[in-house]
Amino acid sequence: MSNAAVEQARALLRAGRPDEAVTLLERIAPGAGVPSVLTMLGYALYHGGRLADARRTLEDAVKRFPFDSGVQEANARIRWLDGEGKHFADMFLAAVAARPTDVTLRYKCADLLRLAEDHDGAERLLRDGIARDPATPSLVATLGVLLDETGRFDEALAINAGLARAFPNVPVLQLNCAHTLMRLGRAQDALGLLTLLRRAIPDLQQAITYEAMALKQLGDPRHDWLCNYRDHVQAFDLDPPEGWRDIASFNAELATHLREHMDASDHPLDQSLRWGQQTSYNLTFAQDAIIRSYLAALERPIMRYIASLGDDRAHPLEGRKAKGHVLSGCWSVLLRPGGFHVNHTHPEGWISSSYYVSLPTGMGGASGQEGWIKFGEPRWSTPGCGIERMVEPREGRLVLFPSYMWHGTVPFSSGERMTAPFDVVPR
Repeated sequence: MSNAAVEQARALLRAGRPDEAVTLLERIAPGAGVPSVLTMLGYALYHGGRLADARRTLEDAVKRFPFDSGVQEANARIRWLDGEGKHFADMFLAAVAARPTDVTLRYKCADLLRLAEDHDGAERLLRDGIARDPATPSLVATLGVLLDETGRFDEALAINAGLARAFPNVPVLQLNCAHTLMRLGRAQDALGLLTLLRRAIPDLQQAITYEAMALKQLGDPRHDWLCNYRDHVQAFDLDPPEGWRDIASFNAELATHLREHMDASDHPLDQSLRWGQQTSYNLTFAQDAIIRSYLAALERPIMRYIASLGDDRAHPLEGRKAKGHVLSGCWSVLLRPGGFHVNHTHPEGWISSSYYVSLPTGMGGASGQEGWIKFGEPRWSTPGCGIERMVEPREGRLVLFPSYMWHGTVPFSSGERMTAPFDVVPR
């Protein structure tokens, strides 16, 4: 019963119906005694705008189940979102200290610290765990990623190359090794790993991203074929949906509506935005008339974009053209002054986007390239890889591009910037 309720609640949250998820879970939580029910209830309360209740629920759950990694992770994430800062994982750390041989607790806590950029704290946890059990792949792999991200490339390579050899059929370990090799300027060695991985899993988006980086480092013309920044990054001016006289009036109403669905908290640990907030559920499930109108208005530019693609079946973007397509996700992000997106990709997508609902007055022009979207620059600095193209944001503008392309934004100094991006996959 409890497992079924958790899955049903998870589906309700994905559909943007947190209040129904709370009602469902509160009905069984008192007698369930199951950590997963309390964990999901905490998330449902948070997404329903009841942050204080979410914290209370999860802190009580931690007291009841102090060594359950799911409960601890949820509690730490909610504390982070509530602005706890460097103390967000204190309860998690206490649990690790009380049960030092629990690898799952240690791994999940260390990874949260890494995401929060507490690199020293994460490294201490990882190295202590590895000293207790040197043959724990999850801890060793996380340490390898951490060392890479903090620029200790030789140490990172010793770990990541060893894991890649030991586990040749684990894609993420091959990717980790290839990334470190490229940061050391060893693109040819990275390409050897990536070629095998791409052959085994042709549509693995992160492998495509890394292959493009290796080719760029090598000056190989296949980079320009793989990342065609001229033809595969396209901007469209969205037509106003039926019922609105122009796109400005539509965007004004859409912005007001989206604000009501924003999570009022700090940025999530595993998302690209900084200094802002976002909607908590997939807007493709929304039944609101204005959201449905927005999604319908996207169909025409998406079809135009797909029609403009060539028919090179060997190309990872063009080769996935199908008879149909579907939006696999849609969300909204509101950035505040100083806000930006770190460079990232969309591993689950095919075509990704940015749609500009509202922008600060005067963005562009005198403010230079503040808030512009940039393409080609990796998340972590890599020799020979930099910005390849920049596109100016405009209210009502939709930018479409391959999901495997690195993209991010330039920070801006004043006002607010709202977007409503989405991902498309073939059907």
